[in-house]
Amino acid sequence: MIRLILSVSLLLMLAGCNELNDITNPADGKLHIQYKNNSGYDLKNLNVGGIAIGNVSDGSLSSDFIYNQFTFDTGMPDEDAVAEVNGKTFSNINRGYWCGTEKVTISSGNYLIEVAVLDTMLYLSCKNAPTIDYH
Repeated sequence: MIRLILSVSLLLMLAGCNELNDITNPADGKLHIQYKNNSGYDLKNLNVGGIAIGNVSDGSLSSDFIYNQFTFDTGMPDEDAVAEVNGKTFSNINRGYWCGTEKVTISSGNYLIEVAVLDTMLYLSCKNAPTIDYH
């Protein structure tokens, strides 16, 4: 019985992830962002772009958060992020996007942002990030 419940739960989560990977404008016209913790650690008090995401266990997804706007630079999330990992505060503040000429600010859509830990920094990535279309 527990296997059945876990299997159904996993299928529902995967279906939700696929939906978030599509760049679409939701019916409400708002910006929906969900976070997936791929860090190998439990993240405590995750905060991204001034929004308190809370605790996100390793390998799990956060709730859906609504932002007014969110910035990307060269296809990478360009918002400040901070979380506690094993009692130490990690951030992405020194992410080093030097040029800043490919900044894109969005205000609607569905996005899944993955959070990883590299050395002592948080690293944010997004497979469906908006970029500048030069054509």
